[in-house]
Amino acid sequence: MKKKLFAILLSIVMVVGLLPATVLAAEPTAYDIWVDGVQVTSENKDNLFSGTVSYDPTTHTLSLNNATLDNDTMSDYGIRTTIPSTLKIRLTGTNSITRTDPGGGVGIYLNYSNSVEITGDGTLVINVIGENYDGISTGADVKISDKARVIINSEGGLGIAGRMVEIDGATVDSTGLYAGIDAHWLKIINGADVTLKATQDGRNGAYIWKDQEGNGGDIELAASKVKATSYYPGLYAAGDLTVNGGEVNCTSTADGAIWAKGNILIKGGAKVTTDGKFPMGCNGTFTVEEAEIDAKNTNENNIPAIFDECVPVIADGYHLNYAKAVDSAGTEIDLLSSGTQYFALYKNVHFITKAVYPVSFVVTPDGLTNVVVKVNGQEVTGSVSLEAGTYPVEVTADNCKAYTGNITITADTATHTQTIAMTYLPADYTKVDEAIAKANALNKDAYTNFTAVEAAINAVVRDKNITEQDEVDAMAQAIENAMAALVKKPTEVPTETPTAAPSTSPTEAPTAMPTARPSIPPFPSLRPRPRRAMRRSQSAMSSSRARWTRSSRWPPGGCSARRERRESSSASRRKPASTRIPIPPGSPIPCATSWPTARPSPPRTTRTSAPIWPAWPRKTTIFATPARSARISTATTPCRRLTRPPPARSGARCQTASSPTSARQTHTTSSMRARCRTRRRRSTIPISRPFPRNPASRATAKPPIC
Repeated sequence: MKKKLFAILLSIVMVVGLLPATVLAAEPTAYDIWVDGVQVTSENKDNLFSGTVSYDPTTHTLSLNNATLDNDTMSDYGIRTTIPSTLKIRLTGTNSITRTDPGGGVGIYLNYSNSVEITGDGTLVINVIGENYDGISTGADVKISDKARVIINSEGGLGIAGRMVEIDGATVDSTGLYAGIDAHWLKIINGADVTLKATQDGRNGAYIWKDQEGNGGDIELAASKVKATSYYPGLYAAGDLTVNGGEVNCTSTADGAIWAKGNILIKGGAKVTTDGKFPMGCNGTFTVEEAEIDAKNTNENNIPAIFDECVPVIADGYHLNYAKAVDSAGTEIDLLSSGTQYFALYKNVHFITKAVYPVSFVVTPDGLTNVVVKVNGQEVTGSVSLEAGTYPVEVTADNCKAYTGNITITADTATHTQTIAMTYLPADYTKVDEAIAKANALNKDAYTNFTAVEAAINAVVRDKNITEQDEVDAMAQAIENAMAALVKKPTEVPTETPTAAPSTSPTEAPTAMPTARPSIPPFPSLRPRPRRAMRRSQSAMSSSRARWTRSSRWPPGGCSARRERRESSSASRRKPASTRIPIPPGSPIPCATSWPTARPSPPRTTRTSAPIWPAWPRKTTIFATPARSARISTATTPCRRLTRPPPARSGARCQTASSPTSARQTHTTSSMRARCRTRRRRSTIPISRPFPRNPASRATAKPPIC
C-alpha cells in the first residue's frame, strides 16, 4: 500500500517537472486602456506600434509620437479608457486617429467619469466617419492646452462632447454634424484659436446647455480668437455669454449669429463681428464696456441686426467713441451723438466704446490763482473722463510760466491723478540793474567810504521769483540808500606863496620908445571909371567948390579935389581894421578918401581875396601937435580910416587921430559927397595935384603926404 502511494507522488513530481516554464510564469498586468484595438499591458506599454505609442501607468500619460492609429478600422475606438483617473495624452509630431468604417467608431472615448487632457506641441487629427460617433466623447471634462493642435472631423456625430470643454492657448478646429462642441460649459482662454462648425441644418457651432440640475450653459471667451459657423447661432449659450478681449466672428445662415438665454457682456476691447439673417442678442441684458461691435444682417428683408429687446447699454466708465449705422437703403448714419437708443433700428450697426478714467489734476504750488487746465485744447474743471492714451495738456496761472506737456493715461489708477508743477515767473530786477549801473558810474575814489555801496551790490540775489518782488525792490533801495549816504572827500586848497614886500626905492621913469612910422601898403592899380560917372562926379565937385573957404572946418590938408577916378568898389577894398595901426601924437597922419559915385555898383560876389586899400589920389602931411590933435579930434571929420572897416559904398572917409582915445565921427554920405566932390579947394594950404588921368601912370604914382 505504501509503495503505491509513493509511486503516485513520484509520478506527479515527474509530470510537474516536465511542464514548460512559460506555464509556470506570472501573468502580465493589463491596463484599462486600448489603443487602436490593442490593450496596453505591462509588457507592451513601452513599445506599442513600433515605438510610436507608450504609456506611463504611474501618471496615466499616453504619449503619441508621430503615431498613426488606423490599423483596425473595425475597432470601435481609436483610444478608449476606463481608468479611474484623468487620461493625459501628450502629442509629439503629427499623429492621427482614423475610423473609416460606416458602422461606427469614436476617435477618443472615455467613460462617464473619466476626463481627458491633451497637451504637448504636436498635432492630432481625428477623422470619424461612422454615424453617431464623435471625435472626442466623454461624460467628464475635456481640456486641450499647452499649444497643442487638434483637428476633428466628425461626419456623423459631434466634434467634441463633454461636460466642460476648456481650450487654453491651444488651436482647435472642430467640425461635427450636430455641433463643433457640445457641452455644459465652454471656456476658451489665453490666446486660443478655435474654429467651430456644425454641418447639419438646425444645429449650432457651439451648443452649450445646462445639465439636468440646471447648471452650466455659460460661454467664456477671453483674449482668444473664435470663429463659429452654423445654421442656427454660431454660439449658443443657455446661460450667459462673456467676451473679454480677443476677436469673435460668428455667422448664422438662417438665424442670429449669437444668442444667449442669459446676459451678454462684451468688454476688454473685444471685437465682435456678427453676420446673420436675424438679430443677434439675448433674453437678458446686453452690456458693453470697452469693445467694438459690428453687427450685420444679411436678410433681404428690413430686419435689424440687434434684437430690439436687448439694446446695448454702455457701462459706467465707458463711452461711445464711434457709432455709425446703415439703413435698408444703404445710407450711412452717424449715431455718435444720439447714443445707443437707435442701435436696434438698422440692419448694420458698427460702434466702438472706450474705457474712460476719471482723471484729476493737482496744480502746485498751493495758492495759485486763475488756474486754467486744458486737455486736447478743451478747458476742464475738476476731474475729466479720459480714454487710455497720451494727451497734450496746457496749464496757466497768475504769476507763473505757462506749462505745456503730455500726460499718459492707462488702466493703472496711478495715472488717474496728474500733478502739474508750475514755475513762478522771475522777479523784475530792472530797478536793481539801474541802481547798479548808477553805482558803477560813480568814481569810488572821490568818496570817503564806498564800502556800503559795494556791500549792497554784493548782497543782490538773482534767483528770486515774482512772489519775492518786494525783496528785490528792497535790494535796489538798499543800493540807492548807500549811494545817497556817500560823503565826498574834501577838496585840497593850494598853499599860498608869500608875496615879497614892495621896495621903497624910486622907480625909474620908462624910456620913451620912438614910435615907428606906419608903412602904407602899395595901392593897386585903379580901373578907369566910366565916362558918364566921371562927368557926373566932376559936375558935382564944380558945384560945391564955391562953398569951401579958408575958414571952413575942414581940417588942414583937406581932401583932394580930383577924386572922380576912384573905383566904385573901393570901399570893399579897404584894409581891414585889424591891420590898422593907431598913430600917436606928433606923427604925420595919412588921410585917404574915396570918391562917391552917382550910382552904386553891385557888390562883387565872386571876389575871393581879402579887401585891399583903395588908391589915394593925393597925400597931405599933417603934423599932429597936441593942440592940433585936439582940434582935429573935435572937428567934423569926413571919415574914419583906422578904427573899423567901412561899409560897402558908404562914401569917402578919413581918419584923424592924435591919441588912442581921440574922438571919431562919421559923416553921412550926402555930406561926404558935397565935400569930397570939390575939384579944387580954396585954401591957403597947398594941395598937391591930382593923380594923372592916364591909368598906366597911376600904377606908379605915389599918394600925397600931408
